[in-house]
Amino acid sequence: MPNNLIFFVPYHTGYAHVELIHSFASFADVHLFVYKWNPAQQIVRDYFSRSTNVKVHEFGIDTILAELVKQQQQQHRVVVLLTASMNYSLGQLQFRFFCAIQKNAPSIIDVYSTGHCMYGCQSCSHAHSHRLPITFTNYMRTKCLSSINVDRSADIIICPSFSSESAPYSLLSNKEIVEKIVAFTFPHAIKLHPLTFQNRNEDNPMLSLSKLEQEHIDRFHTSKSILPNSQTNTLKLIERARVLICDSDSSIPFEALYFNDHKHILVYEVAEKHNVKDDRQKYFHTFHNVQQLTNLLERYFAGELECKTENSHQFFLEKYEEPDGKEIERLADVRQWLMRQLDLDQNFDAEKVKQGVKDQFQSSLTQMTLYALGEHTTAQIHELCYGDTDDVFHTLLENIAEL
Repeated sequence: MPNNLIFFVPYHTGYAHVELIHSFASFADVHLFVYKWNPAQQIVRDYFSRSTNVKVHEFGIDTILAELVKQQQQQHRVVVLLTASMNYSLGQLQFRFFCAIQKNAPSIIDVYSTGHCMYGCQSCSHAHSHRLPITFTNYMRTKCLSSINVDRSADIIICPSFSSESAPYSLLSNKEIVEKIVAFTFPHAIKLHPLTFQNRNEDNPMLSLSKLEQEHIDRFHTSKSILPNSQTNTLKLIERARVLICDSDSSIPFEALYFNDHKHILVYEVAEKHNVKDDRQKYFHTFHNVQQLTNLLERYFAGELECKTENSHQFFLEKYEEPDGKEIERLADVRQWLMRQLDLDQNFDAEKVKQGVKDQFQSSLTQMTLYALGEHTTAQIHELCYGDTDDVFHTLLENIAEL
């Protein structure tokens, strides 16, 4: 572990990114800055409470700057890792926010979007991944150390994603398929997307499920086969699966291609959204409705379902390097985190940094900008959206905290 590198991570989810955090924490200490509006804030604090390599803070520019000063005094290099996808506005705004800080903070050497999803998911920025399968890092490092608490006979794993009111393309939007899965009588396990747990009791501004999908999530929760949200290592589930049922718009079916063990991957897609250019399709059995899913499962139990994944590992290697648990080390080399020459004896002007952030955002203030700035709760952001622009930056420009 390098003793002069620190990761800063703006954190907007609960369990969804803990595997990623473990991966980076295996290489250097991690400081999480959890947004005030994140409904899983306490879950994150509790989860990492015993970690010696992960420190949890509440997100705020004063907190971030105070920690930057500490790291600079210790001659530490800071890399900011963005867990929000750059394909979405939050990730883009996070990038602008931390780049604005970086201009006047010599200890920040890089602002990097981690690419937390993999090929095939709309959240994935594969072109910026350096072909490094970081999703696999913690799995490779820990796969022999621990097991998962799942019925060993449950070799059919269901991993639905989620969609939205305007684009209801997940199997969560298909009532007949959801009812069919809940009624399964054979051993199976259901792993819901971690974000869908957050919307059950509290308002999560980054997740807007349709009423239909929320009803279907509640329906899944009546099943005894549903796995707890604390089961974070989905790759261990995929590894043991003989049949995987999942959505097309997800990295799950691609991740399954790594395991060259003749799995059957049953992928749901809305017929009119079929993408003929999707080069993953030749490895999947695609279904559009409950009748097709039933037919595929009947053929599987009869031993008649064609295996399409015989050469899937080679396809995986066309997109990413072979996972070995050392992806973060190679990422550090590619992005030269440990090689850059720095002058960390420069003065750190916190007020100048805050003014730089204000200059970056005040001309294009939106509700999502307020979420990226991270100074307020969801309720406060709703109020500020209808107030004076200058009020938004009150926290940023008020008396500088003692640093």
